[in-house]
Amino acid sequence: MNRNSKDAISIGIVLLILACLFGAILGFDLEPRLGLDLQGGIGLVFKAKPAKGTKLDTGVLDKTVDKIRDRVDKLGVAEPEITRQGAENVVVQLPGISDPERAKELVGTTAQLQFRIVEDSKDESEAKDDESWKVSEGEEALQPEAVIILPYEEDKSVTLLKLGPTLLTGDAIKKAQLGYGDQGEAKINFELGGEGKGTFGDITTENVEKRLAIVLDYEVESAPNIKDPITDGHGEITGDFTTDEANDLVIVLNTGALPVELELIHEQEVSATLGSDSLKKGLVAGLVGLAIVALFMLLYYRAMGVITCMGLLVFGGLMYGFICVLGEFWSLSIAGIAGIIVAIGIAADSSIVYFERLKEEVRDGRTLRSSVDSAYKSAFRTILAADTVSFTAAAILYIFAVGSVKGFAFTLGMATLFDVFISYVFVRPVTALMAQWKTFGTPAAMGIRHLEEPKGGGGSS
Repeated sequence: MNRNSKDAISIGIVLLILACLFGAILGFDLEPRLGLDLQGGIGLVFKAKPAKGTKLDTGVLDKTVDKIRDRVDKLGVAEPEITRQGAENVVVQLPGISDPERAKELVGTTAQLQFRIVEDSKDESEAKDDESWKVSEGEEALQPEAVIILPYEEDKSVTLLKLGPTLLTGDAIKKAQLGYGDQGEAKINFELGGEGKGTFGDITTENVEKRLAIVLDYEVESAPNIKDPITDGHGEITGDFTTDEANDLVIVLNTGALPVELELIHEQEVSATLGSDSLKKGLVAGLVGLAIVALFMLLYYRAMGVITCMGLLVFGGLMYGFICVLGEFWSLSIAGIAGIIVAIGIAADSSIVYFERLKEEVRDGRTLRSSVDSAYKSAFRTILAADTVSFTAAAILYIFAVGSVKGFAFTLGMATLFDVFISYVFVRPVTALMAQWKTFGTPAAMGIRHLEEPKGGGGSS
Protein backbone atom coordinates (compact mmCIF):
# COMPACT_ATOMS: atom_id res chain seq x y z
CA MET A 1 0.00 0.00 0.00
CA ASN A 2 1.52 3.32 -1.09
CA ARG A 3 1.68 6.44 1.03
CA ASN A 4 -1.21 8.17 -0.72
CA SER A 5 -3.50 5.25 0.07
CA LYS A 6 -2.48 5.32 3.74
CA ASP A 7 -3.16 9.05 3.91
CA ALA A 8 -6.55 8.61 2.26
CA ILE A 9 -7.46 5.82 4.73
CA SER A 10 -6.38 8.02 7.65
CA ILE A 11 -8.64 10.84 6.47
CA GLY A 12 -11.44 8.33 5.84
CA ILE A 13 -11.20 7.07 9.45
CA VAL A 14 -11.68 10.61 10.75
CA LEU A 15 -14.69 11.16 8.51
CA LEU A 16 -16.13 7.77 9.55
CA ILE A 17 -15.83 8.70 13.24
CA LEU A 18 -17.64 11.96 12.55
CA ALA A 19 -20.34 10.11 10.59
CA CYS A 20 -20.85 7.63 13.46
CA LEU A 21 -21.05 10.44 16.02
CA PHE A 22 -23.60 12.45 14.08
CA GLY A 23 -25.49 9.28 13.16
CA ALA A 24 -25.84 8.52 16.88
CA ILE A 25 -26.87 12.13 17.57
CA LEU A 26 -29.61 12.00 14.93
CA GLY A 27 -30.64 8.40 15.63
CA PHE A 28 -30.93 8.75 19.42
CA ASP A 29 -31.96 12.44 19.39
CA LEU A 30 -28.94 13.46 21.47
CA GLU A 31 -28.12 17.04 22.35
CA PRO A 32 -25.77 18.83 24.74
CA ARG A 33 -26.88 18.67 28.35
CA LEU A 34 -26.83 22.23 29.61
CA GLY A 35 -25.64 23.09 33.09
CA LEU A 36 -27.30 25.29 35.66
CA ASP A 37 -25.71 28.51 34.41
CA LEU A 38 -26.96 27.94 30.86
CA GLN A 39 -30.41 26.52 31.55
CA GLY A 40 -31.42 28.24 34.77
CA GLY A 41 -32.39 26.55 38.03
CA ILE A 42 -31.01 26.24 41.54
CA GLY A 43 -27.68 25.07 42.91
CA LEU A 44 -27.32 24.04 46.56
CA VAL A 45 -24.32 23.08 48.66
CA PHE A 46 -25.04 21.25 51.93
CA LYS A 47 -22.67 20.45 54.77
CA ALA A 48 -23.28 17.11 56.47
CA LYS A 49 -23.56 17.25 60.27
CA PRO A 50 -23.06 13.84 61.90
CA ALA A 51 -24.81 13.04 65.16
CA LYS A 52 -22.95 13.92 68.34
CA GLY A 53 -20.26 11.37 69.14
CA THR A 54 -20.25 9.85 65.64
CA LYS A 55 -17.79 10.28 62.79
CA LEU A 56 -18.69 11.17 59.22
CA ASP A 57 -17.32 8.78 56.61
CA THR A 58 -17.57 8.61 52.82
CA GLY A 59 -19.98 5.66 52.99
CA VAL A 60 -22.52 7.71 54.95
CA LEU A 61 -22.10 10.64 52.57
CA ASP A 62 -22.56 8.39 49.52
CA LYS A 63 -25.73 6.98 51.06
CA THR A 64 -26.96 10.53 51.63
CA VAL A 65 -26.32 11.35 47.96
CA ASP A 66 -28.30 8.26 46.89
CA LYS A 67 -31.25 9.21 49.12
CA ILE A 68 -31.31 12.77 47.77
CA ARG A 69 -31.14 11.46 44.21
CA ASP A 70 -34.17 9.23 44.87
CA ARG A 71 -36.12 12.21 46.22
CA VAL A 72 -35.22 14.46 43.29
CA ASP A 73 -36.09 11.75 40.77
CA LYS A 74 -39.54 11.39 42.31
CA LEU A 75 -39.97 15.17 42.21
CA GLY A 76 -39.63 14.92 38.42
CA VAL A 77 -36.59 17.17 37.92
CA ALA A 78 -34.95 16.48 34.55
CA GLU A 79 -31.21 15.76 34.54
CA PRO A 80 -30.29 16.72 38.12
CA GLU A 81 -26.71 16.55 39.38
CA ILE A 82 -26.14 15.30 42.93
CA THR A 83 -22.52 14.74 43.89
CA ARG A 84 -20.28 14.44 46.93
CA GLN A 85 -17.73 17.24 47.27
CA GLY A 86 -14.79 16.69 49.55
CA ALA A 87 -15.20 14.96 52.89
CA GLU A 88 -18.41 16.59 54.15
CA ASN A 89 -20.27 18.50 51.41
CA VAL A 90 -23.06 17.47 49.04
CA VAL A 91 -23.67 19.52 45.88
CA VAL A 92 -27.16 19.48 44.35
CA GLN A 93 -27.86 21.14 40.99
CA LEU A 94 -31.44 21.21 39.77
CA PRO A 95 -31.69 22.81 36.31
CA GLY A 96 -35.05 24.04 35.09
CA ILE A 97 -36.71 23.87 38.54
CA SER A 98 -39.85 26.03 38.77
CA ASP A 99 -40.22 26.12 42.59
CA PRO A 100 -36.78 26.56 44.21
CA GLU A 101 -38.11 26.84 47.78
CA ARG A 102 -40.00 23.57 47.52
CA ALA A 103 -36.96 21.82 46.06
CA LYS A 104 -34.71 23.21 48.80
CA GLU A 105 -37.08 21.98 51.51
CA LEU A 106 -37.45 18.53 49.94
CA VAL A 107 -33.72 17.99 49.46
CA GLY A 108 -32.57 19.32 52.83
CA THR A 109 -35.20 17.67 55.05
CA THR A 110 -33.67 14.88 57.13
CA ALA A 111 -37.11 13.22 57.44
CA GLN A 112 -36.55 11.25 60.64
CA LEU A 113 -40.05 10.00 61.41
CA GLN A 114 -40.81 8.84 64.96
CA PHE A 115 -43.89 7.42 66.66
CA ARG A 116 -44.07 8.40 70.34
CA ILE A 117 -46.77 8.10 73.00
CA VAL A 118 -47.97 11.42 74.49
CA GLU A 119 -47.33 11.10 78.23
CA ASP A 120 -48.64 14.53 79.21
CA SER A 121 -49.64 17.89 77.72
CA LYS A 122 -49.81 21.50 78.87
CA ASP A 123 -50.88 24.79 77.35
CA GLU A 124 -47.87 26.79 76.19
CA SER A 125 -48.93 29.90 78.14
CA GLU A 126 -49.11 27.91 81.38
CA ALA A 127 -45.77 26.17 80.84
CA LYS A 128 -43.59 29.13 79.84
CA ASP A 129 -42.17 29.66 83.37
CA ASP A 130 -41.85 25.95 84.18
CA GLU A 131 -38.31 24.64 83.52
CA SER A 132 -39.57 21.06 83.47
CA TRP A 133 -41.55 21.96 80.32
CA LYS A 134 -38.67 23.46 78.36
CA VAL A 135 -38.98 22.65 74.66
CA SER A 136 -36.39 20.17 73.36
CA GLU A 137 -34.17 21.56 70.61
CA GLY A 138 -31.46 20.41 68.20
CA GLU A 139 -30.18 16.86 68.48
CA GLU A 140 -31.99 16.42 71.81
CA ALA A 141 -35.32 16.47 69.97
CA LEU A 142 -34.25 13.51 67.82
CA GLN A 143 -32.84 11.25 70.54
CA PRO A 144 -34.96 8.08 70.30
CA GLU A 145 -34.50 6.99 73.94
CA ALA A 146 -35.17 10.39 75.49
CA VAL A 147 -38.41 11.85 76.81
CA ILE A 148 -38.81 15.10 74.86
CA ILE A 149 -41.11 18.11 74.83
CA LEU A 150 -42.32 19.58 71.55
CA PRO A 151 -44.96 22.19 70.67
CA TYR A 152 -48.06 21.13 68.76
CA GLU A 153 -50.55 23.51 67.20
CA GLU A 154 -54.17 22.37 67.56
CA ASP A 155 -57.43 24.31 67.52
CA LYS A 156 -55.49 27.55 66.77
CA SER A 157 -53.56 27.29 70.05
CA VAL A 158 -50.17 25.81 70.90
CA THR A 159 -49.91 22.90 73.32
CA LEU A 160 -46.68 21.43 74.66
CA LEU A 161 -46.56 17.65 74.47
CA LYS A 162 -44.36 15.49 76.68
CA LEU A 163 -43.43 12.56 74.46
CA GLY A 164 -42.11 9.21 75.58
CA PRO A 165 -39.25 7.29 73.89
CA THR A 166 -39.51 6.41 70.20
CA LEU A 167 -41.46 3.17 69.72
CA LEU A 168 -41.27 3.00 65.92
CA THR A 169 -39.45 4.90 63.14
CA GLY A 170 -40.15 5.75 59.52
CA ASP A 171 -37.90 2.88 58.41
CA ALA A 172 -40.85 0.57 59.10
CA ILE A 173 -43.01 2.27 56.45
CA LYS A 174 -43.39 0.03 53.42
CA LYS A 175 -45.39 2.45 51.31
CA ALA A 176 -46.79 5.97 51.62
CA GLN A 177 -49.22 7.68 49.28
CA LEU A 178 -51.16 10.91 49.00
CA GLY A 179 -54.78 10.87 50.15
CA TYR A 180 -57.62 13.28 50.89
CA GLY A 181 -59.99 13.59 53.83
CA ASP A 182 -63.76 14.12 53.83
CA GLN A 183 -63.32 17.89 53.46
CA GLY A 184 -60.77 17.56 50.65
CA GLU A 185 -57.80 18.17 52.96
CA ALA A 186 -54.53 16.49 51.97
CA LYS A 187 -53.22 13.65 54.13
CA ILE A 188 -50.68 10.84 53.94
CA ASN A 189 -51.78 7.23 54.02
CA PHE A 190 -49.06 4.76 54.97
CA GLU A 191 -48.61 1.02 55.15
CA LEU A 192 -46.18 -0.70 57.51
CA GLY A 193 -44.37 -3.85 56.52
CA GLY A 194 -42.45 -6.67 58.19
CA GLU A 195 -41.82 -6.32 61.91
CA GLY A 196 -43.12 -2.76 61.82
CA LYS A 197 -46.66 -4.00 61.22
CA GLY A 198 -46.56 -6.20 64.32
CA THR A 199 -44.85 -3.53 66.44
CA PHE A 200 -47.47 -0.95 65.45
CA GLY A 201 -50.20 -3.42 66.37
CA ASP A 202 -48.64 -3.94 69.81
CA ILE A 203 -48.25 -0.18 70.36
CA THR A 204 -51.88 0.58 69.54
CA THR A 205 -53.15 -2.40 71.53
CA GLU A 206 -51.25 -1.44 74.69
CA ASN A 207 -52.07 2.28 74.47
CA VAL A 208 -55.78 2.44 73.65
CA GLU A 209 -57.28 5.85 74.62
CA LYS A 210 -53.82 7.42 74.64
CA ARG A 211 -52.47 9.81 72.02
CA LEU A 212 -49.84 8.68 69.53
CA ALA A 213 -47.64 11.53 68.29
CA ILE A 214 -46.18 11.30 64.79
CA VAL A 215 -42.99 13.39 64.81
CA LEU A 216 -41.12 14.41 61.66
CA ASP A 217 -37.69 15.82 62.49
CA TYR A 218 -38.47 18.54 65.07
CA GLU A 219 -42.20 18.92 64.48
CA VAL A 220 -45.26 17.04 65.68
CA GLU A 221 -47.29 16.48 62.52
CA SER A 222 -50.28 14.90 64.25
CA ALA A 223 -51.19 13.38 67.61
CA PRO A 224 -54.43 11.39 67.24
CA ASN A 225 -56.14 9.38 69.98
CA ILE A 226 -55.82 5.61 69.68
CA LYS A 227 -59.43 4.43 69.69
CA ASP A 228 -58.87 0.80 68.77
CA PRO A 229 -55.88 -1.49 68.13
CA ILE A 230 -54.57 -1.18 64.57
CA THR A 231 -53.24 -4.55 63.51
CA ASP A 232 -53.44 -4.33 59.71
CA GLY A 233 -50.39 -2.03 59.48
CA HIS A 234 -52.29 0.88 57.91
CA GLY A 235 -52.38 4.42 59.25
CA GLU A 236 -52.55 8.03 58.22
CA ILE A 237 -50.81 11.31 58.96
CA THR A 238 -53.08 14.33 59.02
CA GLY A 239 -52.28 17.98 59.48
CA ASP A 240 -52.55 21.38 57.89
CA PHE A 241 -50.87 20.25 54.66
CA THR A 242 -51.09 21.74 51.20
CA THR A 243 -51.16 19.18 48.40
CA ASP A 244 -47.50 19.90 47.54
CA GLU A 245 -46.42 19.57 51.17
CA ALA A 246 -48.26 16.28 51.56
CA ASN A 247 -46.83 14.99 48.29
CA ASP A 248 -43.30 15.95 49.36
CA LEU A 249 -43.81 14.14 52.66
CA VAL A 250 -44.91 11.07 50.71
CA ILE A 251 -41.67 11.29 48.71
CA VAL A 252 -39.39 11.52 51.76
CA LEU A 253 -41.24 8.70 53.55
CA ASN A 254 -40.94 6.43 50.52
CA THR A 255 -37.24 7.20 50.02
CA GLY A 256 -36.36 7.08 53.72
CA ALA A 257 -34.62 9.42 56.13
CA LEU A 258 -31.21 10.89 55.38
CA PRO A 259 -28.46 9.26 57.47
CA VAL A 260 -27.11 12.69 58.49
CA GLU A 261 -28.51 16.15 59.05
CA LEU A 262 -27.73 18.67 56.30
CA GLU A 263 -26.95 22.36 56.71
CA LEU A 264 -27.37 24.62 53.68
CA ILE A 265 -24.13 26.62 53.29
CA HIS A 266 -24.44 27.98 49.75
CA GLU A 267 -27.28 28.67 47.37
CA GLN A 268 -27.23 29.86 43.76
CA GLU A 269 -30.37 30.61 41.80
CA VAL A 270 -30.17 31.30 38.06
CA SER A 271 -33.23 32.43 36.10
CA ALA A 272 -34.05 30.68 32.84
CA THR A 273 -33.75 34.02 31.02
CA LEU A 274 -30.25 34.65 32.37
CA GLY A 275 -29.23 31.08 31.52
CA SER A 276 -30.46 31.45 27.94
CA ASP A 277 -28.66 34.78 27.62
CA SER A 278 -25.41 33.22 28.88
CA LEU A 279 -25.74 30.41 26.33
CA LYS A 280 -26.26 32.84 23.45
CA LYS A 281 -23.31 35.00 24.49
CA GLY A 282 -21.10 31.94 24.91
CA LEU A 283 -21.99 30.61 21.46
CA VAL A 284 -21.47 34.03 19.86
CA ALA A 285 -18.07 34.34 21.54
CA GLY A 286 -17.10 30.89 20.28
CA LEU A 287 -18.20 31.60 16.71
CA VAL A 288 -16.47 34.99 16.66
CA GLY A 289 -13.27 33.43 17.97
CA LEU A 290 -13.46 30.68 15.36
CA ALA A 291 -14.07 33.19 12.56
CA ILE A 292 -11.14 35.40 13.61
CA VAL A 293 -8.75 32.45 13.80
CA ALA A 294 -9.94 31.12 10.43
CA LEU A 295 -9.59 34.55 8.78
CA PHE A 296 -6.07 35.02 10.14
CA MET A 297 -4.99 31.57 8.95
CA LEU A 298 -6.41 32.16 5.47
CA LEU A 299 -4.75 35.57 5.09
CA TYR A 300 -1.38 34.54 6.48
CA TYR A 301 -1.05 30.93 5.32
CA ARG A 302 -3.20 31.03 2.19
CA ALA A 303 -3.70 27.45 0.96
CA MET A 304 -2.35 25.98 4.20
CA GLY A 305 -4.89 28.13 6.01
CA VAL A 306 -7.59 26.19 4.16
CA ILE A 307 -6.20 23.00 5.73
CA THR A 308 -6.34 24.66 9.15
CA CYS A 309 -9.98 25.60 8.58
CA MET A 310 -10.74 22.00 7.60
CA GLY A 311 -8.99 20.82 10.76
CA LEU A 312 -10.98 23.28 12.88
CA LEU A 313 -14.22 21.99 11.34
CA VAL A 314 -13.22 18.43 12.25
CA PHE A 315 -12.22 19.63 15.72
CA GLY A 316 -15.58 21.36 16.18
CA GLY A 317 -17.44 18.29 14.94
CA LEU A 318 -15.64 15.98 17.37
CA MET A 319 -16.16 18.37 20.29
CA TYR A 320 -19.87 18.77 19.58
CA GLY A 321 -20.36 15.06 18.97
CA PHE A 322 -18.68 13.97 22.18
CA ILE A 323 -20.42 16.67 24.23
CA CYS A 324 -23.76 15.30 22.97
CA VAL A 325 -22.79 11.67 23.62
CA LEU A 326 -21.48 12.51 27.11
CA GLY A 327 -24.66 14.43 27.90
CA GLU A 328 -25.94 11.47 29.91
CA PHE A 329 -23.12 11.93 32.44
CA TRP A 330 -21.85 15.49 32.05
CA SER A 331 -23.33 18.98 31.68
CA LEU A 332 -21.95 21.80 29.55
CA SER A 333 -21.48 25.02 31.54
CA ILE A 334 -20.40 28.51 30.54
CA ALA A 335 -16.96 27.60 31.89
CA GLY A 336 -16.98 24.58 29.58
CA ILE A 337 -17.70 26.84 26.62
CA ALA A 338 -14.76 29.01 27.72
CA GLY A 339 -12.57 25.91 27.65
CA ILE A 340 -13.68 25.17 24.08
CA ILE A 341 -12.91 28.75 23.00
CA VAL A 342 -9.40 28.49 24.48
CA ALA A 343 -9.01 25.13 22.74
CA ILE A 344 -9.65 26.75 19.34
CA GLY A 345 -6.40 28.64 19.84
CA ILE A 346 -4.61 25.44 20.86
CA ALA A 347 -5.80 23.68 17.69
CA ALA A 348 -4.69 26.61 15.53
CA ASP A 349 -1.30 26.74 17.30
CA SER A 350 -0.58 23.14 16.31
CA SER A 351 -1.18 23.95 12.65
CA ILE A 352 0.99 27.08 12.93
CA VAL A 353 3.89 25.09 14.42
CA TYR A 354 3.67 22.56 11.59
CA PHE A 355 3.27 25.07 8.78
CA GLU A 356 6.10 27.28 10.00
CA ARG A 357 8.40 24.27 10.06
CA LEU A 358 7.19 23.31 6.59
CA LYS A 359 7.87 26.81 5.26
CA GLU A 360 11.38 26.74 6.72
CA GLU A 361 12.22 23.57 4.83
CA VAL A 362 10.79 24.94 1.58
CA ARG A 363 12.80 28.14 2.05
CA ASP A 364 15.91 25.99 2.47
CA GLY A 365 15.37 24.62 -1.02
CA ARG A 366 13.49 21.37 -0.44
CA THR A 367 10.33 20.58 -2.36
CA LEU A 368 7.01 20.74 -0.55
CA ARG A 369 6.29 17.04 -1.17
CA SER A 370 9.59 15.95 0.35
CA SER A 371 9.17 18.31 3.31
CA VAL A 372 5.73 17.20 4.49
CA ASP A 373 6.86 14.22 6.59
CA SER A 374 10.21 15.55 7.83
CA ALA A 375 8.65 18.86 8.85
CA TYR A 376 5.82 17.09 10.66
CA LYS A 377 8.21 14.78 12.50
CA SER A 378 10.04 17.79 13.87
CA ALA A 379 6.87 19.79 14.57
CA PHE A 380 5.02 16.89 16.21
CA ARG A 381 7.48 16.79 19.10
CA THR A 382 6.67 20.42 19.85
CA ILE A 383 2.92 19.86 19.38
CA LEU A 384 2.95 16.83 21.68
CA ALA A 385 4.97 18.63 24.36
CA ALA A 386 2.65 21.66 24.30
CA ASP A 387 -0.51 19.53 24.41
CA THR A 388 0.94 17.39 27.21
CA VAL A 389 1.49 20.51 29.31
CA SER A 390 -2.07 21.73 28.56
CA PHE A 391 -3.58 18.33 29.34
CA THR A 392 -1.63 18.00 32.59
CA ALA A 393 -2.76 21.45 33.70
CA ALA A 394 -6.36 20.58 32.79
CA ALA A 395 -6.15 17.27 34.69
CA ILE A 396 -4.78 18.98 37.82
CA LEU A 397 -7.53 21.59 37.62
CA TYR A 398 -10.20 18.92 37.22
CA ILE A 399 -8.96 16.85 40.17
CA PHE A 400 -8.42 19.64 42.67
CA ALA A 401 -10.82 22.38 41.57
CA VAL A 402 -14.50 22.61 42.50
CA GLY A 403 -17.59 23.97 40.82
CA SER A 404 -17.60 25.42 37.34
CA VAL A 405 -13.79 25.29 37.00
CA LYS A 406 -14.16 21.54 36.48
CA GLY A 407 -16.19 22.23 33.33
CA PHE A 408 -13.40 24.42 31.95
CA ALA A 409 -10.78 21.78 32.78
CA PHE A 410 -12.83 18.95 31.25
CA THR A 411 -13.39 20.61 27.86
CA LEU A 412 -9.80 21.87 27.74
CA GLY A 413 -8.42 18.41 28.49
CA MET A 414 -10.69 16.76 25.93
CA ALA A 415 -9.72 19.38 23.34
CA THR A 416 -5.98 18.77 23.76
CA LEU A 417 -6.49 15.04 23.12
CA PHE A 418 -8.49 15.83 19.99
CA ASP A 419 -5.79 18.25 18.87
CA VAL A 420 -3.09 15.56 18.91
CA PHE A 421 -5.43 13.14 17.13
CA ILE A 422 -6.50 15.61 14.42
CA SER A 423 -2.96 16.84 13.85
CA TYR A 424 -1.66 13.31 13.30
CA VAL A 425 -4.46 11.59 11.39
CA PHE A 426 -6.00 14.51 9.52
CA VAL A 427 -3.88 17.67 9.10
CA ARG A 428 -0.67 15.88 8.06
CA PRO A 429 -2.38 13.45 5.60
CA VAL A 430 -4.41 16.27 4.02
CA THR A 431 -1.25 18.37 3.66
CA ALA A 432 0.58 15.42 2.07
CA LEU A 433 -2.18 14.88 -0.50
CA MET A 434 -2.52 18.57 -1.33
CA ALA A 435 1.27 18.91 -1.65
CA GLN A 436 1.02 16.92 -4.88
CA TRP A 437 -0.81 19.81 -6.55
CA LYS A 438 1.61 22.13 -8.26
CA THR A 439 -0.36 25.26 -7.43
CA PHE A 440 -0.36 24.37 -3.73
CA GLY A 441 3.44 24.39 -3.57
CA THR A 442 3.94 27.87 -4.99
CA PRO A 443 5.26 30.60 -2.66
CA ALA A 444 2.09 32.64 -3.09
CA ALA A 445 -0.12 29.69 -2.16
CA MET A 446 1.99 28.95 0.93
CA GLY A 447 2.24 32.56 2.07
CA ILE A 448 6.04 32.66 1.55
CA ARG A 449 7.27 36.05 0.45
CA HIS A 450 10.58 34.88 -0.95
CA LEU A 451 12.58 31.68 -1.31
CA GLU A 452 16.18 31.20 -0.35
CA GLU A 453 18.62 29.93 -2.97
CA PRO A 454 18.99 26.16 -2.77
CA LYS A 455 21.96 25.24 -0.60
CA GLY A 456 25.11 24.48 -2.62
CA GLY A 457 23.78 26.00 -5.85
CA GLY A 458 23.85 29.27 -7.81
CA GLY A 459 27.62 30.13 -7.29
CA SER A 460 29.89 31.65 -10.07
CA SER A 461 33.09 30.06 -11.26
